[in-house]
Amino acid sequence: MRKMSFRALDILIIILVAVAGIFLTVHSLGQKGSRVVVNAAGTRYEYSAELAGTYTVPGELGPTTFEIKNGRVRITDSPCPNKTCIAQGWHNPLVCLPNKVMISVEGEASVKAGQGRGRESQEVEFDAVSQ
Repeated sequence: MRKMSFRALDILIIILVAVAGIFLTVHSLGQKGSRVVVNAAGTRYEYSAELAGTYTVPGELGPTTFEIKNGRVRITDSPCPNKTCIAQGWHNPLVCLPNKVMISVEGEASVKAGQGRGRESQEVEFDAVSQ
């Protein structure tokens, strides 16, 4: 039976792969943007990601509440039956299929701090529905 031995290059490659994985994980968790875009039951809303707060939008089943903090967003309350959207935590994008709500953080600074606005837009399409 052959004995496994690691050479210096093998150890270096393992360390580099581990460091790259940790860096990419931390970088993606800390991803921030300048605006939060919400598509809820066919209506598009935009909020500043720079202004912390809790907001509510009407969905197909009822209101969905989300929190914006430090350029990130999470869903804190939803009328959907399984609450998977709440379990997603600080994630981008966030989706609540039963309530037809999609939330994403984007990088363009087109919304002034302190502003939140809703406007009718083209119909938002969902390609799957979960009950």
